[in-house]
Amino acid sequence: MGFRIIYKTLFEIKILHHYFLDNGENRYDLLSTEEKNKIEEYYDIRKILEIIPTSDCTQILQSHRCIFKATADGFSIGVKASQDAIQPDLFNPFIPISQNTVFRFLVRMKDPGFLNYTALPLNAGDGRIFIFKNYSFNTPAKFPSLSAIPPLYVPATTYYPGDMLADHPVNPAKLFTALVRTTHLTSTASDWLTEEGDATTPLSYANINDSHMVVNGILSYTMKIQDARPAALLKNSAGNEVSPKTEIIPGDHYSLQADLRSYPDGFYTLHVESPDAAYSDDLTFYLVQNSETPFGLIEVKAKSDLAGYDLLDEGHFLSPVYELRFRNRRTHWRYTGKYFETPYIVPDPLPLTFNGHIEIIKPAEPEDTKTIMLPNPSDPVIRPEALIKDDETKYYSDIHIN
Repeated sequence: MGFRIIYKTLFEIKILHHYFLDNGENRYDLLSTEEKNKIEEYYDIRKILEIIPTSDCTQILQSHRCIFKATADGFSIGVKASQDAIQPDLFNPFIPISQNTVFRFLVRMKDPGFLNYTALPLNAGDGRIFIFKNYSFNTPAKFPSLSAIPPLYVPATTYYPGDMLADHPVNPAKLFTALVRTTHLTSTASDWLTEEGDATTPLSYANINDSHMVVNGILSYTMKIQDARPAALLKNSAGNEVSPKTEIIPGDHYSLQADLRSYPDGFYTLHVESPDAAYSDDLTFYLVQNSETPFGLIEVKAKSDLAGYDLLDEGHFLSPVYELRFRNRRTHWRYTGKYFETPYIVPDPLPLTFNGHIEIIKPAEPEDTKTIMLPNPSDPVIRPEALIKDDETKYYSDIHIN
């Protein structure tokens, strides 16, 4: 009998960006098989995102005889396998994989215009990183998504176009997407797009709950009250206390510096108190030892704390297929040029898509009996005026007609 080397899929990640997959106003999930096949023929996420294993992950892949394969719609990890001696229809990794194993992948933006057409916050600020993961750590998810469930509505909070909220922190049935800058309840139809989840309506997209504060080796924390010397407790993602070298820097507001350069990448939580315990603060952050802070990281744990996310069942392959979805932005389309004495703005925000055409007809002016068929934006660059102007609530796509 000949010797055969067998490789099995350990896990697969499909990355779906709706700017490239939707067809005009028609969502990808509702397209016919023929339409999907036509769009998928040209879809290649590798053109806009670079995804590569971290150096630590590369060592894990090599030591477990794994193969990283980038594909047009994401990537997969194959691993050398052996047939189970008792249950021959099942397979196990040839080299056992510990439940504590974590596979990490850098996500870099190759397209500098990525945030123009992707519904992610433009005001998240520097010093943050997107973490897409198959475990919770304070941000639950629903299989197969690697994105966290969006936050709930908070009264008096300002939301910007594209911000997403859920109706439940663990089992959402509705997704709310802001159409304009607003503080209104999600029941305000003119301010929010409301979608109810079903077999063809996804509720999981990359959102603000996937964004986390990042620390590169040295953590600095400044007390928010004067003359209070900080007492700090630091824990890793497993809840175990860690004791890095720390320094207290005096001043009107004391500062704490902790040297974390000898600790592994991952989530940590800092608890800070004043001596009288009247002041306390908790800070969660993601530690990155690499000097480069990428746009994001994908983390896959062999053993998850979420149902359905494990890689193995008693050592046997489960081969999960995860999803990471990016929502395309909606903007108000603003037309200028020879046909317009003043800019014409389409009343409702429309989705930006690479494929398809949305029919826009400018109503006739009172003194003009003609209607005008208007083009769609040819450039995904947006004007986020709601972010920078107090009297503005919209994000715009400008279209000039000569």
